[in-house]
Amino acid sequence: MANIDAPFGLNPVGKIGSGPSQKMNEYKIASNEANAIFQGDMVQPDAGYIQQAGTGTTNIGVFWGCKYDDATTNKPTFKNQSAASGNGAVADAFVYDDPYQVFEVQGDSGTASAQTDIMKTADVVVGTGSTTTGISGMELDASDIDTGANLMIIGFCGNPDRNQIDAAGHAVYNVLINEHLYA
Repeated sequence: MANIDAPFGLNPVGKIGSGPSQKMNEYKIASNEANAIFQGDMVQPDAGYIQQAGTGTTNIGVFWGCKYDDATTNKPTFKNQSAASGNGAVADAFVYDDPYQVFEVQGDSGTASAQTDIMKTADVVVGTGSTTTGISGMELDASDIDTGANLMIIGFCGNPDRNQIDAAGHAVYNVLINEHLYA
């Protein structure tokens, strides 16, 4: 059975080394941030704030949600996405920022996956996240494995419905952020 094509960004699944895993820290999102940030998007520094990361950028980690005071209701609000053009207020973003955090990420369309991909690097494809679910559309760019540098592939996921390694693509890789600000 072929892997399904259902991008979800980067999902934390473990850690390399000892110590507590899957810990988040808070960062700020500017009140006028032009780009939406979705749960599972890699983020990068932006003049004291964070923004959605692009291909070939130095990353802080992976965005998992934010809280802010809603400009309409004046109530504290938590969402797993930050809207384009900001939230009307500076938001506190929760980011998995440990450089040894292991993530799962789906490979994009059109390129076969292979066991020989392990210990190679690849970039991300910045896809469009879902404004309904708040989930990221980022994927691993399988066409530039061994030439891109955002992510280091360390294996494949253990989910039998998503780990078929073959020409059909969309395999789910286990990765580290290779271009990490704190590494």
